[in-house]
Amino acid sequence: MAEAHYNLGMAYNNRTMSNEAIEELKKAIGIDPDYKDALFQLGLLYIENGLWDDATTALKSVVRLDPANALAHSKLGDIYKSRKMFYDAVAEYKKVLEINPKDAVSLYNIGAAYSEGNEKEEAISAFTKAIEINPNYTDAHFGLGRIYLDKKLLDEAAAEFKKVTDINPHHALAYYNLGLTYYSKGNVVDAIDAYKKSTEIDAKNPNVHYDLGIVYSDVRMFDKAIDEFSAVVRLDSGNAAAHYRLGKAYADKKVLARAITSVQKAAAAHYNIQNPYSDKRVLDDAITALQKSIEVNPYNPAVYFDLGSAYSQDRILDEAAGALEETIRIDPNFAKAHYGLSIIYERKGMKEEAQREFSVYQKLIGECRK
Repeated sequence: MAEAHYNLGMAYNNRTMSNEAIEELKKAIGIDPDYKDALFQLGLLYIENGLWDDATTALKSVVRLDPANALAHSKLGDIYKSRKMFYDAVAEYKKVLEINPKDAVSLYNIGAAYSEGNEKEEAISAFTKAIEINPNYTDAHFGLGRIYLDKKLLDEAAAEFKKVTDINPHHALAYYNLGLTYYSKGNVVDAIDAYKKSTEIDAKNPNVHYDLGIVYSDVRMFDKAIDEFSAVVRLDSGNAAAHYRLGKAYADKKVLARAITSVQKAAAAHYNIQNPYSDKRVLDDAITALQKSIEVNPYNPAVYFDLGSAYSQDRILDEAAGALEETIRIDPNFAKAHYGLSIIYERKGMKEEAQREFSVYQKLIGECRK
């Protein structure tokens, strides 16, 4: 009868009728509590349904009855790792290695558990051993690269991520992390190239677009930065940092437009430079992006300050004053906001308020210089 219930449970499982399969397997175990195959299959079904405690109990029964069941130990390790019980996970994976010392997957899992538990040196050792067994193990190379990047061992990190992309040219995350590594090394050109390859493979990772936008902003390629930050907010509308960066890029683009205009006037005899931007349009875009950033995260004083600056440049003085006042409400020691507010008040004819804000600004600057 136990075998009949087991077979029926497996038939239900084959038809993805997991609830019925669980019930039949439990009936099989009720008849024969030491039915190893039923216990193991029940443990797998519990894992699929996120019933971690029940899965742990079933799989522990399996390894009690069959200590050499490597797969049961491995599945227990997976459960412990997913529940951040890293030492228990490592203990189970090591039992697998006692059964099969050449199991590269278990060595990788040990490395991953140590890494998540912030045991970096132990993780490096495990990943390295996994690679010795399987030199083309991309996950192990990637895990090793991530640890080296965290430890600021940038040459070693770059070498590991490049090995991943050599083995698998479609590994988007490896290209992304290679970009992070190059950027940390100050190699902007290679960072951009790596980020772009990552987006070509996976265009839906907002983190890659965001970091690529940062690099473009650094090298003052504001149109490209705007494209990347716009991609982030399309993919993740709640990303306040991306909205803020988008607003900054629009604002910086306006500064660049002014610089181009100045060069055009000063060197008209030598250069034929045309201003490709509309100041008013750029300011409007900056204001829209900064307002969206505030909707997502209303507690960042820097966003209000930049919004106030944009309103001020557009001569919308009441809104400029409101944004700068909000900056100071959040951060009373924001010296530039006090200074900007003094200028706005002066323009509005509010002499006393202007003097008050300028005095606060002078006091804050004086304290910083002491």
